[in-house]
Amino acid sequence: MASNLACIGLDVWRRSDFRDMVAAARSEAETIAKDGEVGVHIWTDVSGARLILTTEGDLVRVVTPTFYAAPGAVISEPQAVDGGLVLAELVNDEDEVITEIACQLEELALLGSAAPPVEGPVSIVVLGNSTEVIGRADAAVPGLVFEPTGAYALSTDAVAHLTGVVLAIEERAVGRTGQAFTAARLQTDGFQVTLCVPAGKPVLATGDVVEVDGYVVASIPALRN
Repeated sequence: MASNLACIGLDVWRRSDFRDMVAAARSEAETIAKDGEVGVHIWTDVSGARLILTTEGDLVRVVTPTFYAAPGAVISEPQAVDGGLVLAELVNDEDEVITEIACQLEELALLGSAAPPVEGPVSIVVLGNSTEVIGRADAAVPGLVFEPTGAYALSTDAVAHLTGVVLAIEERAVGRTGQAFTAARLQTDGFQVTLCVPAGKPVLATGDVVEVDGYVVASIPALRN
């Protein structure tokens, strides 16, 4: 299985290398929220790879990997839950619920001060811990699924199982590590997500139908305005 960091070209083996990478990212990161000693900072590489850093004073407490992606869904009424995660609904153009989602949220620190109700475009990134090509889509594919497996667990987690059709592919590489990764736009059940996997694991082509188990990170751009 691919680690979350490996999915965006930031795989490291030694703890010291991880500390060095986080320290370098912290020095270049944009601060999006500050409350006393606690801050939230986002570092974005030119490849689109991202690290969300939660700090307390000079200490980095939490590091969450993700990717800069365009919105592909509409989120409704996200709610913070224990563990620093968010539960929300994804809705269609008629405001009908497509699915519930459990995710990390880049702008979690800004959610509490946002005027309710919170609803709008959201980008959803899935870090493909396990990804398999299961077929080809020559036409519309019935039965696409998005199952927020972590939303229904005894301990909420930002994970999901999905099937999707690859709409577009971009090969990226992180200059600092030299590691390549694939960012693929997927059509799943009623909305689009961006899937990130280490390059060639697996090799993807437009029109592939993939089955994925992965870690879910969302971004609601309007929360920063």
